[in-house]
Amino acid sequence: MRRIYHRFPQRIDLDFELDRPFREVLRCLQRMHNTHTTERKEKGLLKRRVLIQISDGRTQFEELDRLPPLEETISEVADFRIDLQETLLQPDRRLPVSENVFLIRVTDRGQRTECFVAKEGRYGGMDAMDVRQLLRGACG
Repeated sequence: MRRIYHRFPQRIDLDFELDRPFREVLRCLQRMHNTHTTERKEKGLLKRRVLIQISDGRTQFEELDRLPPLEETISEVADFRIDLQETLLQPDRRLPVSENVFLIRVTDRGQRTECFVAKEGRYGGMDAMDVRQLLRGACG
């Protein structure tokens, strides 16, 4: 079954391929959901949280937590919404730094998976190249 979002932008920011089969990329995305990384900065510790949703019913997105393994139910193409939240952790408080939202379409190309990335809005300091790096790092 395909899971596509009918409002996926016609103009994308980046098109790249992952040297992994489609089903493996789907497993990787499901593992990445609701994870975080931290990085030490001069003002404190920067926490980056990854929240991923998948297209549902062509008009909305659904949390991955409530779904069975994606590789068992999805074929050909799937659209995802990735929310990357950055928070600065200081000893006395937490300061939201930015929220970066991206739409990603992953398409089965045999032993490779093609990815299309489009940023939703203009806010946040991340771009499509950061998403490519995140996916390549997580999906090995």
